[in-house]
Amino acid sequence: MRFSKFLACAASGVAVAGAFTVCTTDSASAKRAQFSDEPWGVIYRNTSGNPNAVLRVGPWGRTSPTDIAATQQPPFGIGSLGLIVGGDTDHIQFGNETDFAGTRLADINTLRYWIFTGVDVDVFPSINRPNLSLEIDPNRPETGDYSSLVYLPNSSTAPSAPSTPFPNIWQQYDASAAGSQWYLTQPGTLTTCTQANPCSFAELKALLPDAVITYSVAINKGSNDGPFHGAVDGLQINNFTYDFEPQGVRTIFTPVASAPSPARSTSTRKSKSSGAWESKPAATATSSGAAVRLSARVRARVSAGPADSE
Repeated sequence: MRFSKFLACAASGVAVAGAFTVCTTDSASAKRAQFSDEPWGVIYRNTSGNPNAVLRVGPWGRTSPTDIAATQQPPFGIGSLGLIVGGDTDHIQFGNETDFAGTRLADINTLRYWIFTGVDVDVFPSINRPNLSLEIDPNRPETGDYSSLVYLPNSSTAPSAPSTPFPNIWQQYDASAAGSQWYLTQPGTLTTCTQANPCSFAELKALLPDAVITYSVAINKGSNDGPFHGAVDGLQINNFTYDFEPQGVRTIFTPVASAPSPARSTSTRKSKSSGAWESKPAATATSSGAAVRLSARVRARVSAGPADSE
């Protein structure tokens, strides 16, 4: 019965005015919910093997290994980006190939995201967590005109990484803080900020004062990096947080000093009556001159005020 309703829904058509929709079978007049049109998704040219990325509900974490119930909800809203990577032959990137092109690395001051690693405690130390990857033109004579910058969450130390990492719980990583570890994938003749000799984000920016983001900003896992089963949420770039939800990716204006924790995420919820996202207004803040250069669409959203949900 349930499957036959699904088939009827699927046959009714799923696209209107260029926006993807879903329909439900609550009533004769099926409801439709609009998906986000933010330009985030799997970057196919940097994906191989048989990995999986899905915008999902949850997961909920356990604030203590002895907790029976998982009660710690995702850092923002109710969802996250779920990742399943089977092993060294799998590689996946989920990112944005549109909004950050041409952004100067020097203008990025805040890079944070949350990781949930779903694995038993005894296996956790062997798991490499998803990293951040920025495709850039280094604009250095020692390098070519292409490289990726890669943040290493496992190698980073506090305050960039949690002082005590745990599995099955949401923990934030600040890739722009002291203790961060970064490297260039194609350093040319440079001897610092390499995979063998990584450096902090501040050192990276000092080494590459004229570097510019080119093709993408992405969550990255693999290749030759082992398995991972878990999720990522709340990627913050300067004053904007990208919230991964089942319906798509929401852009939230987030003053740097007001980055929320999972305990505060109940302020964002989905209305049972309207199906729309409802959130408490974000605190107003003025973007600094070093703010990320965003697309015209995002700029228009900011000029209209700090709308916090879509």
